[in-house]
Amino acid sequence: MVYSYFLPLIVFLLSVSEITLGKVLVLPGEYSHWHNMRTIVEELVDRNHSVTVLVLSASTTVKHAEKERFEYVVFNVNMGQEEMQTVWQNFISVSNQDTTGFQKLFILWKIMSGFVNYIDDVCDGMLLDKKLVTSLTDSHYDVILYDPMIPCSDLMAETLGVPRVMSFRFSFAFSVERLCGQMPAPPSYVPAVAAHGHLTDHMDFIERLENVLLYIAHTAIFRLLRV
Repeated sequence: MVYSYFLPLIVFLLSVSEITLGKVLVLPGEYSHWHNMRTIVEELVDRNHSVTVLVLSASTTVKHAEKERFEYVVFNVNMGQEEMQTVWQNFISVSNQDTTGFQKLFILWKIMSGFVNYIDDVCDGMLLDKKLVTSLTDSHYDVILYDPMIPCSDLMAETLGVPRVMSFRFSFAFSVERLCGQMPAPPSYVPAVAAHGHLTDHMDFIERLENVLLYIAHTAIFRLLRV
């Protein structure tokens, strides 16, 4: 009698557990973006979800050679780790340089021009590798968790036909920050990211005007470079 009551219950609980577990493909960013996303990855693993982290071969932050509780899938890019580190260090240095917002625009233009090559390499490495795309398609992931700092991550989700969830910290004062981030960011009140050391949330009229122009200029640079 005891088995007749508990056996169906055990079968039901096992079936519910099987249904709720999912397969997650993760496309992380570099540096603090990966450390921020890793917390989410660890929580997914703790909840018994199957997690695969897709990472480029030149990554200097994601230690894909180390053994983890989740799986790494590595795709090849043309650049090496040193070249990639230089690209990112130049990119990060824009926010740390002691210059005015408009002086940073010229530096940003130069850095983003070189950054375009990095974007091309990553996109080609992910999307043009037919063997990789086929393998990921056959894995039947339920969702993609991605950081938009990795180029073409949204296109990978569309290629695989998988729903996507974005994990995003911040970017330059570009429309992706204001529109995709879904965060209130009126340019006359919220300082542009690259000007955080110069402007605050308490700005006079001239500073607000400068901030508005920075938003316009940043967006124009990204549009011109087609990033």
